Amino acid sequence: MSKSAEKSKVGKWLLIGCLAPLLGLTSLFISLAVWKSMDSSEPEAPSYITNAAPSVERKLRALKKKVARDKTPKNQMDLDQTVMALFSIEKALAEAKTFEGLTPYVLQKEPELVAPDVAALKYRFFNIYKNLLNVSDEIEEARSIYDITAGALSDLAGVVGYDSISGIMIDREQAKKVWEKRLAETEADEKLKRRLRKIQGEMLDFLFDFAKIRAKHIKNWNKLCAARDRAYLAVYERDWDEVVASASAAAAMAPHETEAHVFLVKALLERGDETDADSAKAILNDFIKKHQGQQAPAYLLRGVMELNDGDLDAAILDFDQAAAYYPKQQQAMSDRLNLYKKRLFLNKSKEGRMIVNLYRGMMSGSGYFSPDFQKARVFLKKGDKRKTRKKIFDHFFRRRLQGQWDMVLQDFRFCQNYLKSDFDEIFKGDDLRLKLDPAWFRNTLIVSIKNNGNQPVHNLTLLLCVRFTDMFKGDYVSFPIGDSVAVLRPGEQVEVGRKNISGVTREKLGTEKKWKDIIEYGAVLISDELIAWVAPKTPLKIKESSPNANRGKNGDAKSSKRSIKEQAKTAAKIAIDAVIDKLSNDETGKKKNNDGSRK
Repeated sequence: MSKSAEKSKVGKWLLIGCLAPLLGLTSLFISLAVWKSMDSSEPEAPSYITNAAPSVERKLRALKKKVARDKTPKNQMDLDQTVMALFSIEKALAEAKTFEGLTPYVLQKEPELVAPDVAALKYRFFNIYKNLLNVSDEIEEARSIYDITAGALSDLAGVVGYDSISGIMIDREQAKKVWEKRLAETEADEKLKRRLRKIQGEMLDFLFDFAKIRAKHIKNWNKLCAARDRAYLAVYERDWDEVVASASAAAAMAPHETEAHVFLVKALLERGDETDADSAKAILNDFIKKHQGQQAPAYLLRGVMELNDGDLDAAILDFDQAAAYYPKQQQAMSDRLNLYKKRLFLNKSKEGRMIVNLYRGMMSGSGYFSPDFQKARVFLKKGDKRKTRKKIFDHFFRRRLQGQWDMVLQDFRFCQNYLKSDFDEIFKGDDLRLKLDPAWFRNTLIVSIKNNGNQPVHNLTLLLCVRFTDMFKGDYVSFPIGDSVAVLRPGEQVEVGRKNISGVTREKLGTEKKWKDIIEYGAVLISDELIAWVAPKTPLKIKESSPNANRGKNGDAKSSKRSIKEQAKTAAKIAIDAVIDKLSNDETGKKKNNDGSRK
């Protein structure tokens, strides 16, 4: 081989040797690029998300079609259901703690009359976290992501507030600040924060829309509540003209709501103007058609209308149907009352508590809305006093059997207004005397009752009604005492039972009271013979005396100490400084005759 050929061969190998690393690097870069491309694709979501995604997409498509189809949104939604859906989103976010725990809530079906823009919110949120999560995420990583996104929503809900008068406005810049604050406060690592910042635009759009949609519906709902509350207060005052005006205004704002419609019908029936019966009938028929599952008050009111018209047999059928539906109504009340729990300010005033109690009465079949009481009125009109009396007792015994004591005063007031004049003898508690003694060191009341009459009382139960300090006049905490007493003979006094005041007041008032905080008290007695208000024995008033006022004739300190000691013993036996001998006007409202005229 010549030298030139040999040199050429060496050069060729040198070239190959130089190119080899270059080709290797090129292959490496290509492989990295391919891997990077694969890595930049969307991460695979956990199974609980991938399994739910098709259902969520179907529901979102259906909502979009509904929005496009509905030309009159007010007639296609219920404001109460819509606001309840908004609150349920906040509640679900607070309770779920993880996206996996939140997903079953997202899949729950919303009521038909929830506004479409609100119903879509949870599905939109699902699509955000669907693209955010990775099947390989550690538990702590997924929890951090949840805390940031759910926390931002909760923060923004708090910024919006509930008061439309305040004029609070939310814009995108405020939403951005809420989001960035959440990111800054989290302890997640920077890699996780970078992933969250990638969806920042989408998340801010959602946060802003959530705040805007929420503020719009809460504002409208506040207007509805104002009109409806006015109707409630007018019902309490038995001002039927005002009930008709306020309930009509509320019904016009929310054609699908229930409470104002029910009280509008009641007011029309009680007022009884020339065209009121026809108006009430039309509203009732529409209500029953719209509100499947919530018809108990409507059937009861239709029975009242038939009672007024003299169609007594039809009235009894409707009262029976109302009685059959009320258990379902009770279940709806436990859910619906969440809206009243959101309006905590109602418990801060006597008027607010009246509103809540009237609502509870309507939904639980109490007072005017008791099928048993209304059937009693039917039998009274038929002249059958035996059956009338039986239905009155049936109602109170059902209360006792079911342990539903909260509305018993409302029941008692109805009897006072509508039935007492015909059955005065079963509501008289004049021969019974109530007594409370404090157990000093255990904050417990000892309750006794004495029969001063000449007839025995059988199968009696006592519901103690107590007004504590910081409670409005006419407002009482009601609770049963002890077990039923088989028989209370003439001249006999028995201890009915004992009750710890701390537990009762903590549950019902949210604060603990002492026995010495009692201002006044009485009791409703339910027995085989009587449904009566029982007054306490006349107590002595506890008064502070000056040191000199209690000295003996010689002014000696020993006599003074003995007198003070006797006063202390007397004070220990009584727990109040006021007596209720009968239901005051503040309790019963303005009493009326059966024909509706004022006494």
